[in-house]
Amino acid sequence: MNVGNWVGKRALLYPERPFLKEDGQKWDNRQFDARVNRTAHALAALGVGKETRVAVLMANSSAFLEIFFACAKLGAVIVPLNTSLALPELVHIVEDCAPRLLVYSSDALAKVAHLKTVPGADIHYLIHGTAASSDDSRLQDVTRDRPPTAPVWDETQDLDTPLLIMYTSGTTGVPKGAVLSHGNFLFGAIHSLHSYHLDDTCKSLVVAPLFHIGALAASVTPVVYAGGALVLKSFDNPSDIITCIMQEKISFMFAVPVMYEMMTKAARWPSADFSAVHFFMAGGAPMPVPLIRRYQQEKQVQFAQGYGMTETLRITALDLADAECRAGSIGKEVFHTRLIILTDDGREAAPGETGELVVKGPTVFKGYWRKPEATAAAMHGGWFHTGDLGRRDADGFLYLVGRKNDLIICAGENIYAAEVERAIEQHPQVAEAAVVGMPDAKRGEVVAAFVRFEDGSVPGEDELLRFLDGKIATFKRPRKIISVETFPRNKAGKILKEELKKTFEGR
Repeated sequence: MNVGNWVGKRALLYPERPFLKEDGQKWDNRQFDARVNRTAHALAALGVGKETRVAVLMANSSAFLEIFFACAKLGAVIVPLNTSLALPELVHIVEDCAPRLLVYSSDALAKVAHLKTVPGADIHYLIHGTAASSDDSRLQDVTRDRPPTAPVWDETQDLDTPLLIMYTSGTTGVPKGAVLSHGNFLFGAIHSLHSYHLDDTCKSLVVAPLFHIGALAASVTPVVYAGGALVLKSFDNPSDIITCIMQEKISFMFAVPVMYEMMTKAARWPSADFSAVHFFMAGGAPMPVPLIRRYQQEKQVQFAQGYGMTETLRITALDLADAECRAGSIGKEVFHTRLIILTDDGREAAPGETGELVVKGPTVFKGYWRKPEATAAAMHGGWFHTGDLGRRDADGFLYLVGRKNDLIICAGENIYAAEVERAIEQHPQVAEAAVVGMPDAKRGEVVAAFVRFEDGSVPGEDELLRFLDGKIATFKRPRKIISVETFPRNKAGKILKEELKKTFEGR
């Protein structure tokens, strides 16, 4: 049974139990399955079938999830697109995955208009919402009169069938599409049930963006598999989120640390009653231990710490019983995953010794879309090499130490230095740039750029930032630009970024 059929099975077994609530609208299991089926029939009529790519440029909505599960029923592959990406980044992804269909929200009309000018693309477009200047058919219209019954089951589908391509930047700064299967998501859900005992009483508040793996793989699919209910809400006002948690009796929420920090500063925080909350989960960036302590001590809420990646889903989990005494640890590897720590000389690290985390198991992705060499490099020796450095203590608990590559995680967004450096170096007065992560209390890290300019000419910081407009996403732009005359280098001429990071020590 593939992921798409989870909603159908829920409709069969428990038709009247709640499935989803959004902006006052409610759908039970039977109603939501009917919406998914109508969407699946509409997509099939547009030529969507097994392994056809369907790109989605949308904010969180019921429609997003209906497309996700409809694609799953058809054996199609959904490609979520980050709505904050700049046009060149979107163009690259669309050209790379070559979708048959692109569904977009009306607020993305300008970006889609540009995508339509890309030569050679054969894409059908659907708009969700209303926009007077759009000639594209509305998603609501093409699904309305379709049958509410399930489409014909394709017997060739199995758990190895691709379900999703999630683009993540590589060490070269070029986004790569991580291909995840139905089996990956099934075992991801099993791990959540096994580690955190999710069941049909769980009510998940979905506030993290669905175009990130964290929301789909933590907020949604495990809860759907367990039989729980979803509440969709945008994170516009932290006080409203607190009110929603209380009124809806939310038992679980996944969010990035900056969201949890904002909630503690909201006017509603002092009176917040989280007695219905079973636990919160943070992802995308390390959760500061003092912030964990504040939730534990002031609101008696535990945090489910853990670690995962787009390519692997959840790798580790910290048991809720250890959440307080082991705060800061990412726990231990989940049940069906094997994890070892390798030193630079290729041996397994002893307790307390730092090395690279490498994993294998049923949640490890199928590979990078149309990039066999990158896949082979990541899966060297049959293990996925995370590029993250960690250590294991004498009791087996894992702690992250750093990253082998230049990945910067800013409020849950992955940023690789190379892509930012390449954008900065397009400026005519820039000779060379080196980008590192700068510690930030709210976001985990932000981008800092060390720049060497041509002939000593130094444009203003505002001018350089304006130059980056439209070239990279806003969250990738430097928060600090430091002019340098020379860079520290090793004997091979490579910039020593660890030396640059010392600039921020003690801040």
